[in-house]
Amino acid sequence: MLTAAIRRAATIRPDGWAIISDTERTKWKEMPRRIAALASALRAAGLRPGDHVATLALNSPLYFELMFAVWWGGGVLVPLNTRLAFDELRYIVAHSEARFLITDDSFRAMAERIRDAIALQDVIVVDDDRRRDMLSSPQIDDAQVALTSLAGIFYTGGTTGLPKGVELTHLNLAFAASNMQRDMNHASDTVYLHAAPLFHLADFGIGLAVTLAAGSHSFLSHFSTAGFFSRLRTDGVTHLQLVPTMLSMILDAPERDDSLLMQVRTVSYGAAPISQDLLDRLLNSFHNVRIQQFYGMTECSGACTCLSPEWHVKSGSTAGKLSSVGQPTSIFEVRIVDEQYALCKTGAVGEIQIRGPAVMRGYWRDPEKTSDTVKDGWLRTGDAGFMDDQGFLFVVDRMKDMIISGGENIYSAEIENVLSMHPAVHQCAVIGVPDERWGERVHAVVVVNVDCVATPAELESHCRAHIAGYKVPRGYDIRTEPLPLSGVGKVLKKALRDEWLASSGLTS
Repeated sequence: MLTAAIRRAATIRPDGWAIISDTERTKWKEMPRRIAALASALRAAGLRPGDHVATLALNSPLYFELMFAVWWGGGVLVPLNTRLAFDELRYIVAHSEARFLITDDSFRAMAERIRDAIALQDVIVVDDDRRRDMLSSPQIDDAQVALTSLAGIFYTGGTTGLPKGVELTHLNLAFAASNMQRDMNHASDTVYLHAAPLFHLADFGIGLAVTLAAGSHSFLSHFSTAGFFSRLRTDGVTHLQLVPTMLSMILDAPERDDSLLMQVRTVSYGAAPISQDLLDRLLNSFHNVRIQQFYGMTECSGACTCLSPEWHVKSGSTAGKLSSVGQPTSIFEVRIVDEQYALCKTGAVGEIQIRGPAVMRGYWRDPEKTSDTVKDGWLRTGDAGFMDDQGFLFVVDRMKDMIISGGENIYSAEIENVLSMHPAVHQCAVIGVPDERWGERVHAVVVVNVDCVATPAELESHCRAHIAGYKVPRGYDIRTEPLPLSGVGKVLKKALRDEWLASSGLTS
């Protein structure tokens, strides 16, 4: 069980800092007692082994401790994306069959609204006073669930428009964390800044890896460049995981301090496409820092390939791999197959598939989707790519209609479903178009009904009433002519992207 990492860290580095963030500092030797007390308070509130517990909170030491407290009490985590709209959160909490919703004070009103909409055992709002009370509870023993037990249900967007709950076991996450600890060189002197949100598996998984190493955790509740450089200055941050949008903001920041950047030992990036220009700037700005890229997905507990630092060069014997996402990490196999599941030849494009001990148990309450996605142990990613003769993976396109904007996965079908609810919309398609800052941005092509009018402002207002702000299209093409269709009636999104690129003076 993952709680063993807490006890190990307290044993091998008792006087080392577990938390070193802002004004709060906690040593590892104190962590088992704190987590056991928090788990006791949850048990007193009615938590039973096996209960699903949704969490809605900003990055903080509190969130980190509560995560382990849920496991210590035998519960299953359901981390919620803080950027989602009410309808989306309500669906996930109900679908996951969560009995409890734990939140910090920032989301009290939202949590209470969710409680009023669906049946919950309790909403537990943990502000500073409640936290102090919980920490004074009598300690309970760790539930010590089996490694094969469900540890968390992590929701990811669905191509049908509804989020999918990815079931990850303690064993899945333990393998992934051990893998990440090795690849990111986490050790007891690591100070990792949680700059990306903890509800995302990328940051969540690295947090587990740092805990395995008995390193230290620092937290940013909201990402800002001022807050970022403040944490670097006060907390002695050594390791970072950032999405390209964050990297761009850091490099352009008015408070940029290269002396602080140079104290960082490792910078990893991923979760979104990175432009060649931004990659060049990254290499030039962090030339004495280990830089690496990861590729993966929630369904395999995070990263499955790594482009390690020695390949982040533009000259020499290891040059020429910067457009790849690296080689499979030590616990994964990666293969490329065609539509008949036959292995593709080296350099031939096909579907990327992954196999290893960190691949998910399945999708919560969706055996049909599970059996379609995992076949003979191989996870179908839905991404198209090829491998070279050295085993480097190149991702060339996404077979799924997913847009990655600022590190957030956005599924076009979900937005199309919302747009189609508008009475003026006859037909619509959502595509991702290039954006220098965000990697991609959401763009909608809308065909209106005869004798109807719809303005971009009206469509934007409609979307914002139903989905999170980051999913709302940033641009609209409103037309009366039909969308281009294939011979079997599917919208030709490539044709729409080509039209947009041409109108913008770009090429595909």
